[in-house]
Amino acid sequence: MSRTTGADDIARALAELGTAIGTPVNAASRKALRPMLKAAKKNAPKDDGDLQKSLTIKRNTKAPRGVSVHVVGPASNYVGADGAKPVRYAHITEFGTADGTVAGTRWLTRAFDETSKETLDTLGREIGPEIEKAAAKRARRRAKK
Repeated sequence: MSRTTGADDIARALAELGTAIGTPVNAASRKALRPMLKAAKKNAPKDDGDLQKSLTIKRNTKAPRGVSVHVVGPASNYVGADGAKPVRYAHITEFGTADGTVAGTRWLTRAFDETSKETLDTLGREIGPEIEKAAAKRARRRAKK
């Protein structure tokens, strides 16, 4: 009975790839989300400007493993001049209230719709070079061992 040699090495390399792919995906997604951030700032309600100023590309700490962890939204540590935190009311300006007393403007949804093609194109263009960069970095680390 013959045994395929190298199968264990290949399986180990593929397992490592699964954990290593997160860094390049996240780097590419940050670049890809820049047009969406710009559109979100343009579309956000302009009342006192705090919501617009607070918008950023941030980490979504609740994202499942293997999924891009970056999203466009208000920075959780931003506090306006009047002490208001846009992270606490951004969802209301987007969707409105359940009872209808405040109508949502769908400013972030519109930003997504306006830029989704450009975002996907940028992600596709950036992911390859980011994976190559991460692979080269891993290879340099292994060569030092």
